[in-house]
Amino acid sequence: MTVTTKTPFELSKLAIDRSPQTKTTWLSINYSGILISTLLCASLYFIGQALFFPSSAAEHVGNVISNNKQLNSDVQADAKQQTNLTTDMKAEEHKNLIVLDASGHVVARRIATVSSRVTGKLNLLNIEEGQQVNKAEILAELDDKQASISYQLALAELSAKQASFDEFTLLFKQQTLRFNRNKSLMNQQLISQQVLEDSEFRNAQLAILIRNKQAIVRSAEQRVELALYQLNQHKIRAPFDGVVISKNAQVGELISAGSSGGGFIRTGVGTIVDMSSLEIEVEVGESYINRVYAGQEVIAKLDAYPQWNISSEVVAVIPTADRQKASIKVRVKLLEVDPRILPDMGVKVSFMQRAENLAHRSNDQTDIAAL
Repeated sequence: MTVTTKTPFELSKLAIDRSPQTKTTWLSINYSGILISTLLCASLYFIGQALFFPSSAAEHVGNVISNNKQLNSDVQADAKQQTNLTTDMKAEEHKNLIVLDASGHVVARRIATVSSRVTGKLNLLNIEEGQQVNKAEILAELDDKQASISYQLALAELSAKQASFDEFTLLFKQQTLRFNRNKSLMNQQLISQQVLEDSEFRNAQLAILIRNKQAIVRSAEQRVELALYQLNQHKIRAPFDGVVISKNAQVGELISAGSSGGGFIRTGVGTIVDMSSLEIEVEVGESYINRVYAGQEVIAKLDAYPQWNISSEVVAVIPTADRQKASIKVRVKLLEVDPRILPDMGVKVSFMQRAENLAHRSNDQTDIAAL
């Protein structure tokens, strides 16, 4: 029998290892302690300063705050200086493009004082200053009683003339039948030649009378149209779309197209302006008119809004000069429509130079810089 015994090597595996173990977390613990110690010392330092030296601590805090404010103000000043520099550069560049400055006024190309073609008392007025009106809108109504009666009389006359024409038309038809019958009887030698001639004459006479009655009917129709036109003239309508800028009459006053010597008759009920037809009228001296041409770019500034640049362009140079002022009128079109632009407002305009001149000038500056 074989007896097996365990070797010492196998028994040694059951022994407990009592050698000291190496720890790997002491570094992180030491770093945390150092950080906590530093913060604690700094807190104790500031607390001690505040308790034993309060003036020094306040001065230190104030210095820190003032330094921060000074830094912020310096940054803002630099940004503002940069913005001003950019604005100045743009203004200088814009100024270099201007070839002529002038002043003028805003004018309306379409402006009308609405009135009546007939004289009458104003019964109704539908306008106020600043009101927007549309084309053909009724602005006022005059007393139209007489015109209405005239229209009714014209209609009655037309009706009478039409009835007379219908009567003669019926007689002509009867006479035509009689004439045809007499011609048939004459062919059969049953009536005399004189009877046939009388029938033919009567037929021709009625044909002429019918043409006369027809002309009278057309005349009566024209009188009806005239009476209706005169009746409509008692309603004053807007000639175009626009804005009422003045109200010149009141209900109860007399309105007429012409003026009277006594001055008691109004010549209009109000004035309307088409705001879409506003433009600038400028007078340019003869010595500088060679710098202005049709289609030229213009920058306009209203005296009421000097910081507002309005894009405009020259429409036309009026081909005549004023001897007294030695100037020539120039029409400038406003490319912007804005309710702030009103008739007769003062405006300053700056005429810009041609694009080809600007390109030529840029090339010259480039060549000089290269040299």
